[in-house]
Amino acid sequence: MMRAVLILHFVGLALGTSASIAGGVMMGVMGKAAPAERPVLARFMPAMSRVGRTGLALLWVTGLAMLFLRYGSPGQLPWTFHAKLLAVSLLTAVAVYLRVLEKRAMSGDATAAPRMQRLAKVAPWLALTAVIFAVLTFD
Repeated sequence: MMRAVLILHFVGLALGTSASIAGGVMMGVMGKAAPAERPVLARFMPAMSRVGRTGLALLWVTGLAMLFLRYGSPGQLPWTFHAKLLAVSLLTAVAVYLRVLEKRAMSGDATAAPRMQRLAKVAPWLALTAVIFAVLTFD
């Protein structure tokens, strides 16, 4: 059972990471696109956002399952695990706030999109930090 949970955990990692990278690439493309093309390109972002949120949710569910099935509690793990958990928690907060900004942007708030662009640059670094500390913890 642990292997199945670990496989699903890696699927969540792939979904979240690919969405984060694709979002960054698409923001660059949209920034250089002609004004008439931007609304069409903008439809990509909510779809990738859903993929990323699905991946993050899968990571939380499978991560907690592995934690309690294998280790019993987080108290038994080294400080590197807690650093990983902090990075994942911050990433989750960023994802939630990005969703709030996404809804505002879709309802016409012109200030939301620039905030999203700045904040979205933080997400891949938090994800990378979580991966680094996961390797340090579980290798």
